[in-house]
Amino acid sequence: MNNQDENPLLNFTLKDLKNFGDALIPGLSAQIMRRTLTTYKEFIKILYRDLDEIVGILQENPELRKNDKEDRITIDIVNMLTTMGYDAAHERKIGGHTDVSIRGKNNFLWIGEAKIHGNYDHLTEGFQQLCTRYATGDSNQDYGGLLIYIRNKDAKNVITTWKSRISDFELDDYTVQDCNQRPDMVFFTTHKHERSGRPFNVKHIGISLYFNPKDHSEAA
Repeated sequence: MNNQDENPLLNFTLKDLKNFGDALIPGLSAQIMRRTLTTYKEFIKILYRDLDEIVGILQENPELRKNDKEDRITIDIVNMLTTMGYDAAHERKIGGHTDVSIRGKNNFLWIGEAKIHGNYDHLTEGFQQLCTRYATGDSNQDYGGLLIYIRNKDAKNVITTWKSRISDFELDDYTVQDCNQRPDMVFFTTHKHERSGRPFNVKHIGISLYFNPKDHSEAA
């Protein structure tokens, strides 16, 4: 018996494993895609899909996070990205101490700034930190994100109001686009980056962590 008979994976091409690998080993297709991407656009596309998955996990148990500080939540996100195979870090020095930075091949870089929503001035500070302190705005480094941890009820209203506030900043070449996957909780903005002069793209990610059950049980 040869090795190909012993290991059925050897009979598959890389394309086969990308398309059907999860049927053999859960998560295999995604891992292969992360390892074999060649362009920055692919890097961002796969990263944003993975961030959506992580956000979904965080939102499932807000009762466990009601006392978490900003860094604790952010470090959990970084740890999950690391287990997925990303070169992700918290407090990496890039123009200051970034909340989330993710590096890839060919000098790929994505930076995220995280804020617990208390007021919109606080979110404005985070947006300005991301765009004017941390991000270079250079090619292969012109995407970033604002992670908004929302402990208020009606998270949709928080995101809608924040989107309206940004339009008042009078950013050069500003555009806004809704997110198809999470239209009430996520949106995208683009504006002219002050340092590079190039378009800089920001994903504004609402993470709903409100928890106020109306029952009186000590539910497990």
